[in-house]
Amino acid sequence: MRGLVIAWLLSTCLCHAGLTLALTPPAQPASPGAEVLFNGSLTNTSATEKLFLNDITAAFTADPQSDTALSSNEFFADVPGILLPGETYDGPLFRIALSSGSSATNYTGSVTLHGGADITGDSTLANAAITMLATPVDQWRHQTFGDSAASNTAADASDWDRDGVPNLIEYALQLNALVPDNSSLPSPVILNDYLTLSYVPTATDVAYVIESSTNLLQWGTADVEQVSLANPLPPNRLTFRFKNAVTTPSRAFLRLKITRLAPTP
Repeated sequence: MRGLVIAWLLSTCLCHAGLTLALTPPAQPASPGAEVLFNGSLTNTSATEKLFLNDITAAFTADPQSDTALSSNEFFADVPGILLPGETYDGPLFRIALSSGSSATNYTGSVTLHGGADITGDSTLANAAITMLATPVDQWRHQTFGDSAASNTAADASDWDRDGVPNLIEYALQLNALVPDNSSLPSPVILNDYLTLSYVPTATDVAYVIESSTNLLQWGTADVEQVSLANPLPPNRLTFRFKNAVTTPSRAFLRLKITRLAPTP
């Protein structure tokens, strides 16, 4: 288990004197066995020369490389591979596919456009960073925050709606990260003379742990035990309690700790 830091790059790289390439956005949610369409813009900044755009290639740093493939070239399907002086193309550029057995991890790499001043040109004209988001939490982040998914306020530890609940907790407990709703957080209750705390695990890429403390300084799991309740609602609701009954002269506190798991290789 470890923290996972993901950087999304909005990359526009000018690799040829006459061409710019920008992807909007460069990070897209992806699912195993599915294709992802990347859109963007191409601009020939030359005032006198036309450019022949002859090929698009993609490379990924994630292993195994066979999990990813450039499945189609949308740019050449829609328009001729030529940009006149000063011309801009905006629209679909290419599709990337994940294999059906792809791991639930994030795939980062780059796409490169090849061509030149004539139909036989094979020079590197432009490239841009790309990311395919296959982890459930990052797919949720993209679906929830849209084009702002790469911003600091959408990060795991940030609090988008300023309700005191970090975004990762909102995700793990299926709360609304856009609207204050901290009243929906799990709360300790006294049940049969025991301090208990219940929650519903809904995410597969986080760890849920109930910890206890008697002083709010030291926390651990040694004094926590799971209890079985008849007919919990919903059926997958889990309940834990502090091992000593509240009639015992002592103080006790329970908390739910949620930690993001590293993607499965």
